[in-house]
Amino acid sequence: MIRVAISTAGILLFTGLAVCALRESTDRADFAYLNTNGINTLDPAAITWNQDIRVALNIWEGLTATDPVSSTPVAAAATQPRISNDGLLYTFRIRPNARWSNGDAVTAADFLRGWRRAIEPGTAGDYAFFITQNVAGAADYYAWRNASVARLSSLRVDSDEWRTRFSEHARTRNERFARVGLRALDRRRFEVRLAKPCAYFLDLCAFVTLVPIHESIERLRVDHAGSGITKQGLVVYDPQWTKPDYHTNAYPGLITNGAYTPTRWTFKRRLRMVKNPHYHLADRRPDAHAPQTIDMMVYGDANTAIMAYEAGALDFLPETGVSYDHELARLALTGERTDLHCLPVFATYYYLFNCVDTEINGKPNPFVDPRVRKAFALAIDRRLIAERVTGRGEPPTSNIVPPDSIPGYTSLPGLSYDPDTARTLLADAGYPSGSGLPPIDLLYNTGAEHGKVCDAMAEMWRRELGAIVAARGKESKTFAEDRKHRRFMIARAGWYGDYADPTTFLDLFATDNGNNDAGHSDPAFDDLLSRAARTIDAAKRMDLLARAESRILNDTVPALPLFRHTQLLAIKPHVHGLHPNPRLIFPFRLLSIEP
Repeated sequence: MIRVAISTAGILLFTGLAVCALRESTDRADFAYLNTNGINTLDPAAITWNQDIRVALNIWEGLTATDPVSSTPVAAAATQPRISNDGLLYTFRIRPNARWSNGDAVTAADFLRGWRRAIEPGTAGDYAFFITQNVAGAADYYAWRNASVARLSSLRVDSDEWRTRFSEHARTRNERFARVGLRALDRRRFEVRLAKPCAYFLDLCAFVTLVPIHESIERLRVDHAGSGITKQGLVVYDPQWTKPDYHTNAYPGLITNGAYTPTRWTFKRRLRMVKNPHYHLADRRPDAHAPQTIDMMVYGDANTAIMAYEAGALDFLPETGVSYDHELARLALTGERTDLHCLPVFATYYYLFNCVDTEINGKPNPFVDPRVRKAFALAIDRRLIAERVTGRGEPPTSNIVPPDSIPGYTSLPGLSYDPDTARTLLADAGYPSGSGLPPIDLLYNTGAEHGKVCDAMAEMWRRELGAIVAARGKESKTFAEDRKHRRFMIARAGWYGDYADPTTFLDLFATDNGNNDAGHSDPAFDDLLSRAARTIDAAKRMDLLARAESRILNDTVPALPLFRHTQLLAIKPHVHGLHPNPRLIFPFRLLSIEP
């Protein structure tokens, strides 16, 4: 029996056993794990949330997959591609035994369908840029389609002008797409031509946005007059297509090509997945202890999830998020609980400065001056926050790219704790000892340790700079809206890298990047990113990116990095094949459960 060494958790354990017993299903799966919020979407083109991605990467499989130990891309639905000498042409060969969950062969056309959905207005999501920024012709097609949709939407449907424009658009849409560098050469060969070399392209191919989609989805396409698009020019499918038991218009229910496939989905309660007998590795893995069924269980309350885990209703907690998780982290780090794992992950916890708006809620915004941004960054003692406020072993960092996380990349140091220089810079900017500074608006999302971190930083800024800080906590949705529309002076932020390259963090601060919530714009920084994108030599490219990171850390300062995120996981001792890793990638195809 696992010993619980903290009183709070112990009380929760014993008072919660009855609750857990009620929640546990009578047909418990071979393996059950936690999802804290339920599923937002399982549409690969629309997925953005980590918990959705975790499910999707186990029911679908891309051309490549990410190895959970090394974090490197490995062959998956396709064998290793043939790559041209200039790094622009990739030819993938789909495995002959790659199969959908209904037994159909996975084809190159299925990948073409999935990738095209990812850039079509109506189905494109936040990660469309994985294709538009890399595949030849994709950016032009994407821009043309969206401009055409905007024109059609401005016209009265069925007017003469609408008929003319719609007819022309529907007629030329496929011709335009043919210019995009994606080809299904035959059933098994999928060709991708890039606009420029991309050192991490095989890593992108493992991401859920770039998985194949089975042809059965076409039975649910909203189609005007056989055009393949709606009257507004959008590509639209019945949103129920990701349900395993949805059968409108002879739709067979969701068909997937991963190691597991969904069979039962109870909204905000559970998703049942079963082993895909047609998966290409299924016949190579005779392990009798591989789970035949997997349950993704939803526990909205973190304390209840811990109770369920302690009572045996869950085998895996990908996250904790309880008020006493610093104590759980201590148990993991000291080895007192071998089932707990606390590790730094491929993510950075930081704060953003509003670099562009001169007024916020009628008050002048001093952070349009980079000297003020530098002063506020220099006045923060990261080590003190990590040790005394969060207390989960977070490594303090002055970098945006997590140090030592990407092979071949070495970050240059950012601004360190230096309150004397901070006061000098603030005085040079016209605010000696904080005189003349407006009340500083500090936006954060409620929950976890965010409020405590804000309070600690506000006190440091008061003590070192004479600043008066008004912390403003909001729930996640309204927080995200305020940050996206730059309704803040300083705002909490964090980013988990999507692929193993510095650009997954640095692109956040490029001019016109959709995730650039700081409004940062620096031609010198953009130029370094652009030069790096055109550089084939790996070492020279990494040097350019390091210089770009140093520029935003030491010169323009749109952000204040605090520490590298840590993640606290819990894995039952009888579970094998889940490898705690910085990318938090957990492929269930490797699972084995001891009886």
